[in-house]
Amino acid sequence: MPGEFYIENNRERLDLSAILTAIGELQAELGRLRGEAPVSDSVMANWQSGTGTSGEVGADLVTIGVSNIKYKLHSLLVNIGALTVGAVVILKLFIKVNGMERKVYHQSFTRGTDPDGLWIVNGTVGIHDVLRVELESNNITDNGKAVDYNYMLEVM
Repeated sequence: MPGEFYIENNRERLDLSAILTAIGELQAELGRLRGEAPVSDSVMANWQSGTGTSGEVGADLVTIGVSNIKYKLHSLLVNIGALTVGAVVILKLFIKVNGMERKVYHQSFTRGTDPDGLWIVNGTVGIHDVLRVELESNNITDNGKAVDYNYMLEVM
């Protein structure tokens, strides 16, 4: 019969449309594993006098991911090169833990001493909720300056 194939060992019938469906599903899965397009952008905010979503001093830099979707975050880089030399810059990451947003990362860097390019996530980490990044500077002249970032995600 056209569109039917048999496995020689046990004469099991295979339907061509089922095979094509399976191939399509496999192609979609392989495409997903290539990851999403890298995201690169810049934000100008009041890094010293502003207030982030957390209520802490600083401002939101970027939100990564979507609630209830599993992602692998492969990298997150932040460029503080436009900020004032000598400024102490604090990067903070927030994500929900048991339904409540919690700070899960807090690290200080000194512009001019530490590298301008900060590799905040330099290995794969799984997330299943929105990961929010805030930045704070202790120098008022950093208000309104641009901070660049880029990240790379893969849907799980």
